[in-house]
Amino acid sequence: MEIFETVPPFNARTHRQAATYADTLELDHQRIRRVWGVEPIPLDEVKDARKAAATDLRWQKETGGIVIGGVPVATDDRSKTLILGKRAQAQSNPAASFRWKAASGEWVDLTGAQIIAIADAVADHVQACFDREGELHDLIDAAGPDAADVLAVDISAGWPGEH
Repeated sequence: MEIFETVPPFNARTHRQAATYADTLELDHQRIRRVWGVEPIPLDEVKDARKAAATDLRWQKETGGIVIGGVPVATDDRSKTLILGKRAQAQSNPAASFRWKAASGEWVDLTGAQIIAIADAVADHVQACFDREGELHDLIDAAGPDAADVLAVDISAGWPGEH
């Protein structure tokens, strides 16, 4: 006999399909109707998922680049490594001039002092992103007593560079 399976509608952010079901014999259709149960997602799991989303957003903001003095600066991991390396070189010779390729592809000439300022701005940006992620994790941990309170924490606002 055919089994016709259904799951009642539910909000996947707060509930999930349970491992249990109820079967009803439907003789007129020559089938068994199986209705799966729905259960709330435990609060700790909702919090973990929300914190993972905040962490992913931090990564996007951290590596999405910034604009310093009108010059777009890449902040992906490779770019941060290159900037830090150039910073060390600029510290030993602040009067030197360096040709640098901006994130836009445009070439710019920078002094050692400008390289140091850019490296400091990038480091400040990265730290501010981690600070915001930490604040959001704290807000998520403090939210409750139900999943709606956790989901009410706005993880999209308050990031560096936003007004």
